[in-house]
Amino acid sequence: MLCRWPCRMPLLVVILSLSGLAESGEPCVAEVVLTQDGRPRSVIVLPDTPSAAAKMAAAVLRDHVEAMSGAELEIVSASAAQAGQQGRVLIAVGMSPVVSKLGLSTEGVGPGGICIDTSPGALTLFGPDGETPSDPWGTLYAVTTFLDDHLGCRYLWPGESGKVIPKRPTIKVGDVHLRYTPNIRQRHIRSLGYSDRLQVGLDRLGFTKEDFRRLREAAFAAELADPGWLRWHRVGGTMNLRSGHAFGHYWEKHGKEHPEWFAMQPNGSRDQSLAGNRARLCVSNPELIDQIARDKIAELSADPSRTSVSLAPNDGGRLTFCMCERCKALDPPEGRKISLLYDDATGGRIQRHYFDYVSLTDRMVTFYNAIAEQVTKVHPDALLVADAYSVYSAPPVKRKLHPNVVVRFVPMTYLNDEGRERALRDWDAWSRAASKIYFRPNFLNGGRRVGTLLVFAHKMGEDLQYLSGHGMVGTDFDACLHNWATHGLNYYVLAKLLWNPDADVDTLIDEYCRSGFGPAAAPIKRYFARAEQITDGIARQTDAGDARRRDVTEPYTPEAVEELSNLLAQAEKLAAGKEDVLARIHFLRRGLEFTDVQARAYRCLRQEANADRTAARRILDRKYWMMRDIFEQDHPAVNVAYVAWGGGGYWKRLGWRWEADHEKPGLAP
Repeated sequence: MLCRWPCRMPLLVVILSLSGLAESGEPCVAEVVLTQDGRPRSVIVLPDTPSAAAKMAAAVLRDHVEAMSGAELEIVSASAAQAGQQGRVLIAVGMSPVVSKLGLSTEGVGPGGICIDTSPGALTLFGPDGETPSDPWGTLYAVTTFLDDHLGCRYLWPGESGKVIPKRPTIKVGDVHLRYTPNIRQRHIRSLGYSDRLQVGLDRLGFTKEDFRRLREAAFAAELADPGWLRWHRVGGTMNLRSGHAFGHYWEKHGKEHPEWFAMQPNGSRDQSLAGNRARLCVSNPELIDQIARDKIAELSADPSRTSVSLAPNDGGRLTFCMCERCKALDPPEGRKISLLYDDATGGRIQRHYFDYVSLTDRMVTFYNAIAEQVTKVHPDALLVADAYSVYSAPPVKRKLHPNVVVRFVPMTYLNDEGRERALRDWDAWSRAASKIYFRPNFLNGGRRVGTLLVFAHKMGEDLQYLSGHGMVGTDFDACLHNWATHGLNYYVLAKLLWNPDADVDTLIDEYCRSGFGPAAAPIKRYFARAEQITDGIARQTDAGDARRRDVTEPYTPEAVEELSNLLAQAEKLAAGKEDVLARIHFLRRGLEFTDVQARAYRCLRQEANADRTAARRILDRKYWMMRDIFEQDHPAVNVAYVAWGGGGYWKRLGWRWEADHEKPGLAP
């Protein structure tokens, strides 16, 4: 096991008493009363020309305070507030003269930073906003931090059932003096939306693009002013790094004139016709390198605001990487052993081939560096974004990267412990080889083809804390799949850790369970702990297969599902009469029911040769109607359309077709 003690400096200095009492039990001098017995005792003060962050923040604060206390706070401009507010507490949202008169400023607060301060008669909530264009939402972050951490509001998942707002007719705030700048400058989690892949799943389930957008919008809507789940949790900031496949158009543009610029296949061909927009390059070709450098210089010159360009090669595809002698000479024989594949259309029939080779990282680093040398002669401050991924994810053996090359580090899994340990070792090696590195993992996509229950919060927390103390400057997670009833705890803990990597995971899980499930918190916490045990069991498997393709449904036996169901039943009993809590338990149960039917379906698939086709059809019909019901009635629970795309082709092996007429069985588990 690697040593993972983080090397971090404290970022928070907070003196806080929500009850209005200091540790000695004496009243806090700076206690402010925002509402009392359901009546307003304060007014929200906005700058005369507020930032977008401040305008949104004021509305969010007003609506949530009213939902908590019943008191509607007035929003006034700073100039109007100068005339006096008849003894009401001033809640200054955003930088204004009210804040300046209190001797406060954003000095020393960086992008996305927040300031929360109480003084006699005033509460200030502000950030640098427009002063830091890379993350201009500081004032909104200050308000959601105040509501979340200080007043006990929680946002467990998108939509009304995920919002927790405690009832508090009287809201008092004690001493709070907080200035905080997030250590992770880019805290990005991609949000999976509509795509061609999703459309395949929609077609299979009998829904349209308009159905998806209508139901997604309705499910994620909120009655109160709402910045959205991600922004509520301060997921934001950007390093303005251009990334992604950079050469998708090269074959179409240059293939006829310069076939020598493209990857030689093992059969000697350089034809990339099978590759589509995933053409492979001959990365040792000096003329190709010159062309790419010219293209990147042109991109930067055309837009002076652009600070970076992508050098990321195309991944996936049906063809393999260049096997010419010049490229192969760049691959150290002592590199990590890998397997490569390619489709050979020689003879008119496509055949797939696999062959053993070594890591391609050193050849790719040579390629990145050669382009960077030319580009930085013209644009010395430009950053060039490259990938540590796929068959070039292993650290380089002999080469280091040009200082202007930024590495997107992709490898990480929580479905294979060996893969996780290797990824952490690789991170350390890459962080020594590159001056700039950020985390761009795919682990949220684990189990994306099935959508079943997975919990890996503790391992993820341990690793994020380690990486943030060892060179990580930003993140780009692919992606929040919107499986909120089966993966939602992972999303919640991740967002919290991106804002503060030093947060304790057990504390975050406790707050999730206590705030959302109240008297039922104990069995809900045991439910998630058991699901995490099951996920850890999957990860302990040592087979060499691709963790992304692992059958994560297998451990969900009828006995395991019954155990989890009993925990939810205990929670329902404890929550009797509390409709909001029962609705959240029902939401989790939908995820468990889907996990159960998926496990039964995949069990039939594993036993394909001896499967009872009639029984398998009943299970698959039941799953089909359950997926339709979730899509329409519990849309955020599981992204069933994406699951229908990802695992949709397997069932024909059991003689079942999406297009067939399906018997509608009962949906009880």
